Amino acid sequence: MIITLSGTIGSGKTTIANEISKLCFVHISAGEIMRRMAKERNLSLLEFSAYAEKNFEIDEEIDGLQMSLVKEEVKKGNNCVVEGRISWFVMKSDIKIFLDADIDVRAKRVVKREKCSYDDAISGIKNRELSEHKRFKEIYNIDINDLRNYDLCINTSKWDVESMKKIIWAAIENLKNKI
Repeated sequence: MIITLSGTIGSGKTTIANEISKLCFVHISAGEIMRRMAKERNLSLLEFSAYAEKNFEIDEEIDGLQMSLVKEEVKKGNNCVVEGRISWFVMKSDIKIFLDADIDVRAKRVVKREKCSYDDAISGIKNRELSEHKRFKEIYNIDINDLRNYDLCINTSKWDVESMKKIIWAAIENLKNKI
């Protein structure tokens, strides 16, 4: 089974993907691939996003790496939770999940994760999301914020991690029973 997990910056994608991976799923993260590529070029994530706006091969490389990792795991018989802003579009999945949260909640999470100021977090979120929205519209002609693209949408401001895991696990179990 392949689950794609997409959503806004700071919505809890990595946290939830890590939790799902504890339920016999291999976690594959486009964000980690992107962070590694940015680090290799000595760029911040925001700088790397701006670079990717002018160099579409970056997104194509991230997508290719992600798909190749998934194929390897599926060959081994593993289930995968694939975390990334456009993972739902790049590969066929059994469940497409979108996470979102209020901007204030997301900014506080980013402050904690990135050890930056609240204002920097807000600015970074807005700039990166604008960059990604523009890139994915230009490269793939998709709107990553169109909720019709997803099977399950969760406002992570409303639920704690354990509750979100239960909601997602219920969806997985329901799907398993139909297969």
